[in-house]
Amino acid sequence: MKIKPIKQAMLVLVSLTLLGACADPTTNKANELRHSYSNCINTSDGDQAKLATCQQILESLRKEKAHEAFAEKETVRVIDYQKCLTARKTGDGQAYAEDCGKIWQEIKANNSPGSAN
Repeated sequence: MKIKPIKQAMLVLVSLTLLGACADPTTNKANELRHSYSNCINTSDGDQAKLATCQQILESLRKEKAHEAFAEKETVRVIDYQKCLTARKTGDGQAYAEDCGKIWQEIKANNSPGSAN
């Protein structure tokens, strides 16, 4: 018996729906948080006020087992970057200009679309 293309498409659609229902919703939530964090970093352009928002997303990521190690490491980077910017603004960090750039590049590279971290 030959299955018609429309029935075949419906069968594939129903199968995908059933498989999607079996997926772990916490994994999807964690992946969405990671994606939100990366978008936040990539749109903040290193602005300290915007990074505060990214930090809140990072705190949520830290609670997810799948991204806990990433969140711990990234928190250190973001805090280091914020301290560097503060030192530059207060005049104490003239020598840190290059260091701030390096830290920011590391954060951006770690959150680029092709990053698998």
